[in-house]
Amino acid sequence: MIKYQAEFEGYLKSAKLSGGESVEGVINTLHSVSKRLGINISTKNLGSDEDMNDFTKQLTQAGKLSPKAIKQHKSAMQHYVNMVNGL
Repeated sequence: MIKYQAEFEGYLKSAKLSGGESVEGVINTLHSVSKRLGINISTKNLGSDEDMNDFTKQLTQAGKLSPKAIKQHKSAMQHYVNMVNGL
């Protein structure tokens, strides 16, 4: 689950996404982070680069994602952190 998902969708629609990213894809990837880590994504647990790096480390250590998938997950988390910080 992603807290503030509607706000996140609005943020993504106005943000500059890289060539291969779509609003739906970023949201689906962030849902994957939530599911894989067994957490609800919120501004309290994903509000800084440190949080994002911690989650990336956990996903990497689980060993179930390719390096490309890890990169996509990190990118989705970065968008959420940017939204939280008003970037």
